[in-house]
Amino acid sequence: MKKQILRRAESKTLDTLKVIHPGIFMLEFNGDYGLDELLGTGAKDIAGMARFIQRRTRRIAPVLNMKPVDFACSAFNVRNENGNVLMGRNFDYKESPCLILWTHPENGYRSINTLTVNFMLYGVKHQRLDRQKRPLRLMGAPYVCMDGMNEMGLACAILEIKARPTKQSTGRIPVIPPIIVRTVLDKCSTVDEAIEQFSKYDMNDLIGVNYHYMLADAEGRSAVIEYVDDKISIIRPAKEGDDTVVTNYFLTDGADNTKGRGFDRFDDISERLCGCGHSMSELDVMELLSRNTLYYHHPRLPHMVTTCWSNVFDLEEKTLLNCCGMEYAEGYKFSLDKPCEYERISTGIKFEKKERH
Repeated sequence: MKKQILRRAESKTLDTLKVIHPGIFMLEFNGDYGLDELLGTGAKDIAGMARFIQRRTRRIAPVLNMKPVDFACSAFNVRNENGNVLMGRNFDYKESPCLILWTHPENGYRSINTLTVNFMLYGVKHQRLDRQKRPLRLMGAPYVCMDGMNEMGLACAILEIKARPTKQSTGRIPVIPPIIVRTVLDKCSTVDEAIEQFSKYDMNDLIGVNYHYMLADAEGRSAVIEYVDDKISIIRPAKEGDDTVVTNYFLTDGADNTKGRGFDRFDDISERLCGCGHSMSELDVMELLSRNTLYYHHPRLPHMVTTCWSNVFDLEEKTLLNCCGMEYAEGYKFSLDKPCEYERISTGIKFEKKERH
């Protein structure tokens, strides 16, 4: 019986796959993906998570082709003219289509998420999901999300730091970065609850680098979660409700930022937020994200590092404005409440793609 239920959920999920254009896909995940089961034992590396996905689906495992490729990113929060909290976020990685994913677990909050197709799901040769006869690896999609927002108005995003990876070993359940993102979005309604979730698990970073996390909620609270020398560090704004900005270096006092990056992006975003009185429209946020993109040839690998997508989450309206592939003249508006539907938005943003490091 359980096998039949899983097969029906699998078919129902894969039937929702839609392509907007070669760079953006949409998928509504139907059925239970077993987060509570996974958190019962945890996973301290990619292989452990892959084994769980394969065992649960009884089908092909995800590729999980993670390699160091200068995963960068920027994120910040600000209020709009109506007082709604917006979170802006650039995801910088190697060139890849993105997937907008809706999840609605039985024992958790609904969410809208973003992930990169060739990050732990499909290799470069298999980016076009609409050309896959039966893209079964998408059944692991809930566990490889890089950012998202849930129905309570809590948003979470992951960003890289060039520093020693975190390897905690305190006897708590082990997790890796995408699992904690999934856990926060499914189980938490506020920044405070999210911080509590982070504190429950032993973090194990991936691919030889460190990660930190941007959190923001509909009440205006925000925080950055970091791990310095295997100890959790929580950074909040000086005043509750103030903006938070994060790029690719530690915000924790005294942490080693020898290899930190994104100081210029941090300064530009901070100055713009201050200059506009800490109030921006959705399109203003997207324009600021376009000013802080990355686009350059990787020094060691045969691909470009680029801003795969820019997202603006409205934590009150529960909407997502997405511009993918550094195409900023036109964006796509999604709603958490309307899976696999979208609206084209003319942004009016003038953008020239040029090399930026």
